[in-house]
Amino acid sequence: MTDLDLRSGQIHRGLGVVARWPDIALVIPSDAAHDGIVDEMFLSLGPNPTSQEIIRAINELLSDSKLRSVAMIVEATGGPMAVAFGPVEILSDGERVIVGTNGLQKQQLSHSAQRLTLRAANLTKAAEPVPPFDLRRGVAPGAGLSLVTIAGGEPPALDDLTPLGTTADNNGDPTSQVAQVGGSDGEFAEYEPTSLDDGGLGSDPSQAPFRSVILIGSPAPAYRNPLPIVAGGEAAGESSSPAASAAPKGRVEVEGILCSRGHFNNPRSAYCMVCGMSLLHLTPHPVVRPRPTLGFIVFDDGASFGLDRSYVIGREPSPGDNPDAELLVIHDNNDTLSRTHAELRLDGWTVQIVDLGSTNGTYVWDAQNDQWNQLTAGHPIELQSGETVALGRRTFVFESVSRT
Repeated sequence: MTDLDLRSGQIHRGLGVVARWPDIALVIPSDAAHDGIVDEMFLSLGPNPTSQEIIRAINELLSDSKLRSVAMIVEATGGPMAVAFGPVEILSDGERVIVGTNGLQKQQLSHSAQRLTLRAANLTKAAEPVPPFDLRRGVAPGAGLSLVTIAGGEPPALDDLTPLGTTADNNGDPTSQVAQVGGSDGEFAEYEPTSLDDGGLGSDPSQAPFRSVILIGSPAPAYRNPLPIVAGGEAAGESSSPAASAAPKGRVEVEGILCSRGHFNNPRSAYCMVCGMSLLHLTPHPVVRPRPTLGFIVFDDGASFGLDRSYVIGREPSPGDNPDAELLVIHDNNDTLSRTHAELRLDGWTVQIVDLGSTNGTYVWDAQNDQWNQLTAGHPIELQSGETVALGRRTFVFESVSRT
């Protein structure tokens, strides 16, 4: 991982989009001219774009005068490269280093900076980050993003994959990479993959099977009565072969409604999940569009995963009956999690959990009766925002983006 990837990413409140992938972070503030265009760009890029692909996509929008504003920081030789266009600003340790204009502004920043901030310059609500989210990969609503050096270095790895932003050498060991950014005024550099020897980004970045958000310093779950645990964590008949990582799946289309600003929403929502406007008094006109992210699951170690797809969860999960689900590997030092433990299933606008015959069971915390309710294997139940799920000794909380 590069220095940029090791920083925590604090989202700032406001209208617009913040995004982050290996070696790159960007903010696109809300603008009437951006309606639909930015969504189409991210859909075309897919779940794990490279920094070159993102820069090329931004270049295309700028060259066609379709993008009114963008702020970006890209990992580069000599220090992060800051790029700004339109009403945005970029700060280093609280001091403005770039204020966007009608021309493209670029400046190299110091690696020693503790806090790098990209944000909309004309929106006071974007001034401060919103705790506790720490965006590491993917796209989220917001008008700014602060990249902050983490005390103590790199957070614990989520899996045994080669870290994003690296490739493996001939011995299978990760090798760091950085991107060189340059180019004439008015456009980003169109650079091609090069070898590691000259500091290029490389042609085959490691492909992770999911996007994640990590919550740094999140509080531990409240105490709850212990669950029954069986030693070994294996259900009868479970396969012992390692599971291969599933490729990212296509976006599912669902029927929803638009708020007065054109944001796509769950038809059951009372308020827009993007801008917060009331949907109660709108005359519904259903439209069909790709399903947005429905929320996050936040595990007991702070790791959080965006729900833009279904997941099969376990220590070594296998696809089973749902080939469209992505495999989510979760570590469990106590061996209470089965190899293929449960499926987190997206059905329309709902998020469901179903136990897949695990040894130690899948439970949902019943706050009203102060008890764990065990799921019947093979029978999915719909999760409500804020509910806690236990998979053996591992737990996660479901947080929905819909405001009902």
